[in-house]
Amino acid sequence: MITHVVLVQPKAETSNEQLQTMFEQIKALKQLIPGIQDVQVGKNLGQHTQGYSYGMVMHLESMEHLKGYLEHPAHLTVARELMQSCQNLVEFDLSQ
Repeated sequence: MITHVVLVQPKAETSNEQLQTMFEQIKALKQLIPGIQDVQVGKNLGQHTQGYSYGMVMHLESMEHLKGYLEHPAHLTVARELMQSCQNLVEFDLSQ
């Protein structure tokens, strides 16, 4: 299994409604892209955020599924919108 983690620091002008819409689109990817086992998105509850106030954790079946996810048109659409709405974004992938 592969865990794909994304931390985001939204731009000041990005509204909560815009973020919530993107998060719903991210959750919907589970139904669209093979190999996604679970998706969690939400606000950071920690105190040491370094500005990363929202995050996403996705579990995928394998590295092949991660590659397919990263190249899938539905992911690319959401990722492009997320990149435009955030001043910083960090991705982290690990194998279990």
